[in-house]
Amino acid sequence: MKNIIDQKLFEEIPVFENFLARIGFKRIDGSVYGALVLSPRPLTSEEIGQELKISQSAVSNSLKTLSHYGAIQTTYDRQKRANVHKAKLDSLEVAATVFKKREQEVISEFKSMASRIKNHLENKPSDSRGQQIILKRIDSILATCSIAESVMNFVISLAQMEVSSKVEVVVNKLPKVFSTLTHSAETVEGLSQTFKSFMAQGLKNLKNTKDNHYEA
Repeated sequence: MKNIIDQKLFEEIPVFENFLARIGFKRIDGSVYGALVLSPRPLTSEEIGQELKISQSAVSNSLKTLSHYGAIQTTYDRQKRANVHKAKLDSLEVAATVFKKREQEVISEFKSMASRIKNHLENKPSDSRGQQIILKRIDSILATCSIAESVMNFVISLAQMEVSSKVEVVVNKLPKVFSTLTHSAETVEGLSQTFKSFMAQGLKNLKNTKDNHYEA
């Protein structure tokens, strides 16, 4: 039987496997996602299994995971009398969903831990050099977490605003913006505050652009 996915494209699936594995998914999730991204049409779970030469139970588990994180869309095909699956076009929405369901919780937990430590040390009757060094480390962790939160909130808000037509503009400007931010802030804490201000202003500008577009 002729393969559905072009052979040259199919050779890139291991890259999908490696990428998803490195951000906390299973390699097989990367295989299934890669197959759906590179397929010219929606696929049934049976077709996915045949393309990747994996069991239906493995396909089913991966589809559930990918669906949970909003990476795929499933519909019922009357002609095939089966569900068919395809990768969503908006990768920004996928990234936003992953941030909301995974990374945000992890970062928040780590930040809360650092806040508890800082509170404990600041209320501890000691002014030793060792304690001050620990506090500086904790302050750096808190600032770094704030930067991570700002990035995630920016991506999530961008996805929620549905301004896909503006994403290319944002992407083209980000390298210059990040370079300016890193050269203007002397400390991690300073960078955190500058970064949050920039992200908030950027979202405000995008929202105004969207509102003006609808009003026109």
